[in-house]
Amino acid sequence: MAQVGDLETVQRLIASTGSGVNLENRLADAMADGRLGTAVMKGLAEGEEALTYEMAVAASPEGEGSVDDLIIGLSCILVADHPSHGVVGALLALPPARVLSNLGIPEMEALAGLLKIIKLNAVAVEPTHRSGGIAAALIATCRQLYSQLRYLLLYGQFSARSGLDAYYRRQGLTVLREGQGVKLTMFSVPAGIYTDPSERFFACDL
Repeated sequence: MAQVGDLETVQRLIASTGSGVNLENRLADAMADGRLGTAVMKGLAEGEEALTYEMAVAASPEGEGSVDDLIIGLSCILVADHPSHGVVGALLALPPARVLSNLGIPEMEALAGLLKIIKLNAVAVEPTHRSGGIAAALIATCRQLYSQLRYLLLYGQFSARSGLDAYYRRQGLTVLREGQGVKLTMFSVPAGIYTDPSERFFACDL
């Protein structure tokens, strides 16, 4: 997990992907003050019931937490730390809260979806350290982490013209056809996540 001192490097790496993804101010602030990934760490230490409790606190009008706090706590930044060169790779994963809130599913199901679906937003490696399996290791660690938390689905998207489809397949991810959405079968009503024709999805069950 990224540490406070990694913030500047992580911001630069994520921005360098050219995908338009940047580390949002709220996530950068949460990383700086130690709130980012707190629910993830609690879930790993205490079990998935701890995440259910965190969700209940966020949903309760009388609770001290909030849905935004829950989203930040469920998000994580993983880094690859070279013994001589410091952080040389970074991965950002977070629950797709905005997407879930616009699917037309019941509000409580959308909230519960924060504990079921994770989006791999960005993965980046320093140019001088590419081709060494660092990105693959970050992706594999992300999958293992959220699988341990009993998440059901990991997905992400990439430019249809990037040529990354073969790479993601090598990581054991399913690359969807252009225009094909990610089906969400865990809700009580039919739902899916879709993107514009310039992008494609990759996904995997956890």
